[in-house]
Amino acid sequence: MSEDSVDEFNEVHEEHNLDSLELNDESEDSSPEESDLGLQDKLAKKMNLRLAGKERARKTEKEIFDKDKVLEAVFDKPTVMLLSRMINNGIISYVNGAVGAGKESQMYWAVDPSGQDLAVKIYLVTTSNFKRRYPYLIGDPRFTRIKKGTRSLVELWAKKEFRNLSKSFNTGIPCPEPITVVKNILVMKFIGSNGVPSPTLVESEVDYTDYEKTIEIISDLYQKAELVHADLSEFNIFKTEKGPVVFDFGSAVDIRHPKTKEFLERDISNITKFFVKRGLTVDNPIDVFERVTK
Repeated sequence: MSEDSVDEFNEVHEEHNLDSLELNDESEDSSPEESDLGLQDKLAKKMNLRLAGKERARKTEKEIFDKDKVLEAVFDKPTVMLLSRMINNGIISYVNGAVGAGKESQMYWAVDPSGQDLAVKIYLVTTSNFKRRYPYLIGDPRFTRIKKGTRSLVELWAKKEFRNLSKSFNTGIPCPEPITVVKNILVMKFIGSNGVPSPTLVESEVDYTDYEKTIEIISDLYQKAELVHADLSEFNIFKTEKGPVVFDFGSAVDIRHPKTKEFLERDISNITKFFVKRGLTVDNPIDVFERVTK
């Protein structure tokens, strides 16, 4: 990771002063094991964590952290503390519940103090899947120093997605507006309503206008943001009233990446195949590639 990148993301940490909080939740009489559980209990209550499902909602926070293995994988102690600090610093008011899950991350619907819906993406520090992401980091001139270790890689991936989102959003690409990134937690504006995400293209009826706008996004990403999404498909494009909105920018690479051509061709191919399967007549992907890169 370049020095400029480090400075940029240190500014994010300093802006929200996330490392300045002191959490004195352990009593002198409690054992280390009891203290850890007590800290997690208190932090979970402070977050007003609203877990989806009646069965889970009936559990106490201690039962959730002790017994729910899926939750443990996401809300380990450092992650819980980071969320609590975000709440204390006014970034998040509370977290409602999960709205999406994958092998590498889970997405939660949250609300900020003004009532604005947020999406909180928590990257799993326990997964080994991120090792497959090295090709999207190595060769990207923005990230030249990559530390070893799963946690370091996960945190770098979160910062990479934040940076890609920021560049895309600032150049007018329809994507979630990024708010902040801290360690393995990325916060952005929520695309949807009342905790229900907008449908993706694969979940929607589509027409030629959707195809045209999607190709326009690919072109604008390349020409304006100087990025290639590198993982684009019908599964990570929302269909909204205003048109397609692209998300999942972790894989996106700078156009100086040595595999830019390969990634761009794959993105165009994925989109072409999807719309053809839906019965639409679309442009030749070779012609699309030439238009995008000219």
